Amino acid sequence: MALHPDLLPPTAGTASLRSLTARGQVARRAPGGSRGGRRAAKLLVSGALATGILALALPKVAGAQWADIATALKGLSTGQLGALALLWMAGLWVHTPALTAAMPGLSHRRALLLNLTGSFVSNLLPLGGAAGTVANWRMARSWGFESPAFARWALLTNLFDSLLKLVLPGLALCWLGVAGVEVSGNVSTAAYVGLALLTGTLLAVWLVARDDCAVRWVGHLADVVVARVRFLPAADEGYAERAVSFRRESAGLVAAGWGRMIGGKLAYSALQAVLFWECLRVVGADVHPAVVAAAFAVERILSMVAITPGASGIVELGMTGVLVAFHGEPALAAAGVLLYRAFIFGMEIPVGGLSMLAWSLRRRPAAP
Repeated sequence: MALHPDLLPPTAGTASLRSLTARGQVARRAPGGSRGGRRAAKLLVSGALATGILALALPKVAGAQWADIATALKGLSTGQLGALALLWMAGLWVHTPALTAAMPGLSHRRALLLNLTGSFVSNLLPLGGAAGTVANWRMARSWGFESPAFARWALLTNLFDSLLKLVLPGLALCWLGVAGVEVSGNVSTAAYVGLALLTGTLLAVWLVARDDCAVRWVGHLADVVVARVRFLPAADEGYAERAVSFRRESAGLVAAGWGRMIGGKLAYSALQAVLFWECLRVVGADVHPAVVAAAFAVERILSMVAITPGASGIVELGMTGVLVAFHGEPALAAAGVLLYRAFIFGMEIPVGGLSMLAWSLRRRPAAP
């Protein structure tokens, strides 16, 4: 894979650029496709792992046989599936203001495209978030956005998303208490884990937002490492000054668009929770809204542990375990969870893949 010129150190000469480009061209022409083969093998292994977890563990966690779960899913009509799909798409659309606020000049249509294609890539590989970010970066660059602008976008959107995920278990725990529902150990554990992670994240954000000291120290550390490790690219102005500039520009974006960032994230999560509740309802599961919120909060926390693609397998077990612990009917609870994940995780793969293909075909004639 050829290196992008913008990723080269500013001091790189013409000869170095030619050398690196030539190496990239040779790598692209090299027979065998070893890198593609490794990706395919990783995809197969991770997919088999997630499928195995679901196939073997879900019936035990739910206390229901696969035949009973399949029976609950067979009764769905085309109209019900269409309504659920519209609700899923509505959630993606209301999320776009949070994305456009973090990158001025980004349209809502392109924000939706970034969301879908990033999810498509990250849902295919374990710990695939980095690959999804690279795919989004390439798209943003093709639209004329500079790398620093994309970096701020990625940082802010992921930060707000993570903070909301960490807050949800505590909110669900409070709702359960107000509703008089006996709290299970899974929800309590998720709430405590979320609280601990939220405290650490807020402390880090406070240190960065307070002044330039924290980021300047980190940038200075990077400058020291770059000075000792010669092959690492150096920054013309130094990483300390670059980090300070990055922090100030990010703070300006938050000051101007924090309302849209928070509002978009909240609306997105709310519609996802409603989608989950509707998935349970259409399969016939009668679950208290506070319990739905608890299972949804557990799903948000577990989705951060992406040791399988999109944390598939792990998330379904956690959500089903919460519903069954709150006396949900086992087969219907598992069926509702699988239906919900079919939209939140499964649908993002073909829709995101087609979106990325359309983007690739549109930009190919303009490629040098």
